[in-house]
Amino acid sequence: MIKKTPVRGSDFVAVTFRSRAPDAKATMRVLGDFNGWSREGRPMKLRKDGTWSVTLRLPRNRRFQFRYLLDGERWLTDAECDGLAPNGFGESNAVVST
Repeated sequence: MIKKTPVRGSDFVAVTFRSRAPDAKATMRVLGDFNGWSREGRPMKLRKDGTWSVTLRLPRNRRFQFRYLLDGERWLTDAECDGLAPNGFGESNAVVST
């Protein structure tokens, strides 16, 4: 699930990325072209309801590709994203439009 909230008085949107990954053992991060696909990514927090989430401020009126990285080794594509884009590795990246 992706929730978008315009940040009042700015050109940014607060984008909350939330996903279930019951097989993630220790970490889940969101990586994308908004952070240069750094493997450090943005760490997500495990919530009491079993979902992982993080909120990022992204520039308004842009499209970003992203994926989740579980435990530093497995990729997950958000099924509830705004679209998909081929990534050159035989899979698809999720797309979020702000």
